[in-house]
Amino acid sequence: MNFLSGVNRILRATAVMGGDDSDIVSFSSNQHTATIQIARQAIQHVTNELIADRFLWPEDKQGIFTVAKGVREIALAPDFVRFRGTRPWLFEIENGDAQGRYLIEYPGGELQLQKDVFKYTSDEGTPQWYYFTADQMIGIYPIPDKSGILYRYEYQKDVMPETEPDSLPVQSEQMAYSYIDMAARIFTFMFSNQAIDVKDVVYNQAKAALMALQVKKAPIGRYGHRYGNRLYGNR
Repeated sequence: MNFLSGVNRILRATAVMGGDDSDIVSFSSNQHTATIQIARQAIQHVTNELIADRFLWPEDKQGIFTVAKGVREIALAPDFVRFRGTRPWLFEIENGDAQGRYLIEYPGGELQLQKDVFKYTSDEGTPQWYYFTADQMIGIYPIPDKSGILYRYEYQKDVMPETEPDSLPVQSEQMAYSYIDMAARIFTFMFSNQAIDVKDVVYNQAKAALMALQVKKAPIGRYGHRYGNRLYGNR
């Protein structure tokens, strides 16, 4: 189901359009113009909520950047939303393959790095850490002392529907129906100028159905093996 079909489904589900009305063919349609905008916002509201909940996963993607000597900040992919997983790594790659070297985020981020290393914006050497800068770029520490090193990162791309043919970011039509049922309920609150009630029974029934239909589970939040206390003889 695409964005336009989702908006049409909302307008029919909420009786804005009757059985004799033709589907809208464009968001710029003169018919129901203001209502179309609210329906679009309702779908985007649900999309944003599900992304924030780490429920939507079809947006996984890989990015690559090359560091240059003396350059501290690196721009990420334009559709970057966030790194995948809770402990992301930037893998050093060569000929497309990951090497044994990687960068992890500096503990405490740039604020802590400022306290720990007074000259972090000028020290050069072999990169060991990354951090987010104030303008949402990636900072490298130490600053690379040579050019040409490639790094690969896994991230989640922006899947927010914007134009009529954009697909809804779910894996099946059944999921799309529940997705739009959620958006239709949000539309009802917005259309009648009510506060959005996230505890609404109808809304949560649609959300529960969507979650039950998902075909891809979120990854675990920790890495590595978990060993029992008995392995070490502890009690």
